[in-house]
Amino acid sequence: MNESFSTTAPCNGTECPGSSSSSSPDHNTGSDDATWILTSAFITFTMQSGFGLLESGSVSTKNEVNIMVKNASDVLFGGLTYWIFGYAFSFGESPLSNSFCGIGQFFVDADEANMGWIFSRFFFQMSFATTATTIVSGAMAERTNLMAYILFCMLNTLIFCFPAHWVWDSRGWLRKLGSVDIAGAGPVHLVGGTVSLVATLMLGPRYRRFDKKDPLKTMACPTNALLGMFMLWWGWLGFNCGSTFGITGGKWKLSAR
Repeated sequence: MNESFSTTAPCNGTECPGSSSSSSPDHNTGSDDATWILTSAFITFTMQSGFGLLESGSVSTKNEVNIMVKNASDVLFGGLTYWIFGYAFSFGESPLSNSFCGIGQFFVDADEANMGWIFSRFFFQMSFATTATTIVSGAMAERTNLMAYILFCMLNTLIFCFPAHWVWDSRGWLRKLGSVDIAGAGPVHLVGGTVSLVATLMLGPRYRRFDKKDPLKTMACPTNALLGMFMLWWGWLGFNCGSTFGITGGKWKLSAR
């Protein structure tokens, strides 16, 4: 099986990203594919900087540093949680794995023979998991305690694991029904958007946001917000093109398209 994250074109009976033919993965990812996966993950991680600049530029001046620290927390605590159990629940390969969640590979590690496949796959998927959390940080801006947000980072990683398994793992129930995901549109953006909506409804608007007697509030730094937008734009290229999970065979054509 050669397993990855998304299907971007009809397979026509040949290997394609997002397809799988057995329950055990092919750990023989070539160096070219691994380089592409890691490079795409590095680019995807720049979206954290983009979100941080966009959000810090959009909030009030007093909360600029607070929102940047929360974006750093997405990677630090969300990434740690994904390493401990997130990858295991998404792509664990033990016999106990089922259509609802994976089991196995907690505290991700690998022997020399498999480290190229496992570590590159883990790092790319961790960039997706942390992005699903940082999407929510803007919806909760200026209305959450830092310690509470850190706990949320860890909880949201857990929430993300299960849809990721359903759609991307060969055992996932949505995958078996023929679900096709394009670059995280379901597990990342749907989860992030849904959690953002729930958080907004729970927290309500920002303090005195709609108070007509309050002076007009201005953005802390519109330039930072625009710079963040450009960095997100750049990050989307790694997000989408990297989801071919390699460039060998015909995958490079899908990336270019």
